[in-house]
Amino acid sequence: MKIALLFFLLLLQFYPPAADAAFYQWVDSAGVTHFTDNPDNIPTKFRKRAKKLKLSEEPGEATAGPQSAAPAAVTKAAAPQPQDIGGHPEKWWRGHYAELRGKLKALQAVLADKQTKLVELRRKRVIYTRAQDRVALNSMQAEISVDEVHIAELQNQIDELDRQATSAGVPAEWR
Repeated sequence: MKIALLFFLLLLQFYPPAADAAFYQWVDSAGVTHFTDNPDNIPTKFRKRAKKLKLSEEPGEATAGPQSAAPAAVTKAAAPQPQDIGGHPEKWWRGHYAELRGKLKALQAVLADKQTKLVELRRKRVIYTRAQDRVALNSMQAEISVDEVHIAELQNQIDELDRQATSAGVPAEWR
């Protein structure tokens, strides 16, 4: 009996108590707070920013210290608030990027068609050398020049939006 009691006490000495359990907290790129008790569950890009929380199961300690911050963070994560970054919500950033990129893509597709037509008009001009072919060629070149200017303006607008987003700290997935 004494040996069993001694073995039991020795076992308790090496067994870590549950009160020393560590939890980890991190905030992802969407602003959601996560908790885990296994550091391997933390995504690698958030491991450096993860905070180690030491929680206690004793009733007197559960309401004091860093443990009281954990329930507040859980409440915050349960009811996410819309984030305004740079004075605008996520929907605004995504919408502006989508709009500018859509216009740019459409204009580039039209420009490619016009450049193909310009090649055909140049061939006609060489073969027939008529005045109407020269007029068509000149007007197509003018349209292409206007489209190239619009493309450059759209690219500048996208670059400016990128600069604003970078200075405001907008996540890359919103762009």
